[in-house]
Amino acid sequence: MRVEHIGRATLYLGRCEDVLPTIERPDAILSDPPYGQKLNTNVTGKSVSGRKPGSGRPYAILDKRRKTAAGIHSTGVARQFPQGIAGDDKPFDPAHLLEAADKWLLWGAHKFGQRLPRGRTLVWDKVPTGKVRDQGDGETALCSVNPDAALRIYRLLWDGVCVGSAARHEVTAGQQREHPTQKPESLMAWCLSFLDLKPDSLICDPYMGAGSTGMAAVKAGHRFVGVEVEPMYFDAACRRIDDAQRQGDLFLQGAA
Repeated sequence: MRVEHIGRATLYLGRCEDVLPTIERPDAILSDPPYGQKLNTNVTGKSVSGRKPGSGRPYAILDKRRKTAAGIHSTGVARQFPQGIAGDDKPFDPAHLLEAADKWLLWGAHKFGQRLPRGRTLVWDKVPTGKVRDQGDGETALCSVNPDAALRIYRLLWDGVCVGSAARHEVTAGQQREHPTQKPESLMAWCLSFLDLKPDSLICDPYMGAGSTGMAAVKAGHRFVGVEVEPMYFDAACRRIDDAQRQGDLFLQGAA
């Protein structure tokens, strides 16, 4: 097990089942765990779930941009992620997460909601343009806080290369994805607002991926514990959370 301490964040490279029993009980768990989709992480296109390795179109590194009459397009070379996502090859059981914290907000309710207690429904609309995607048009989460409160929707285009924080149309400048099922940092910051948190709360993401939850948590002035089993994603999370914490500190200093 590898442990990195980055300011208010402590990150573990390892299995969350091994780490959770050893850490301080968090004030809340905010996570996007594996859904049991058997997702082929190295292809895009129609019906990526269950595809054989090498089929479909490869993900692209969005590190160059060119402007055409139609707008801004991304160019790049094929990018390879580790094959598959740990735990995604079987139905997900969230029992260990429900035991680990009194408050939780979990994405994937449309896949394993029958295994969750009653909670408040949140929705991420990935295509507010109204386009119908080959994959799902959005995702749902359940939150343990205020289960009878109204359903809320977060609208942010996140379709193919269209992953910019201000994206509102089909052709836009994209960001490079560090994880094939990466959540936007702004989405996870939105999620924090539903957890009824006190200042300097301890937020845990047992399936940290590339660290979007941790970025949102430290920018908001909270402490964070993240766990990730894949070294490539763990390294990306360390870098991104370090950068986010520097930005968050500047913001907090400016607000003082």
